[in-house]
Amino acid sequence: KRPQVDALIELVEELNPQPRPLEMAPEKLSARWRLVYTTSSSILGMRRPRPFRPRPRIFQHIDVARLEAKNEEWILGGLVKNAVRAKLTPRTDGRTVDVGFTQFRVGGIPFNVGPGRFKGVLETTFLDDELRISRGDRGNLFVLVREGPPAV
Repeated sequence: KRPQVDALIELVEELNPQPRPLEMAPEKLSARWRLVYTTSSSILGMRRPRPFRPRPRIFQHIDVARLEAKNEEWILGGLVKNAVRAKLTPRTDGRTVDVGFTQFRVGGIPFNVGPGRFKGVLETTFLDDELRISRGDRGNLFVLVREGPPAV
């Protein structure tokens, strides 16, 4: 089933109306995005005990003007919120950012991290008014739907 879903997503990516969203459509990229599909087992918490897997929702906030992002997840049946904050550094292709994680928050407890300790890369491969598809540096696929303005 997963290969079929991934193949359909690739077809949608070919129709991308915003090939350089960081430059041409920052107002569309800046939003609160709800994750609806991913191939990332770490984002889904597959190695965690079931109560500590994120449910029922995972959000990503992106603020292009401030070059900041925040990911949020709820665990223990939605009772506890975890979050991670990051600084974004655009690459020259207009669709890819280097992601430098700056703070993790477990429940209400923040943990600041040094620059460069935790990092990644995220490429936006499709963006319109309601849908965003991105790919990470570890080959993971993310499909998100717009939920409102960012709250970074």
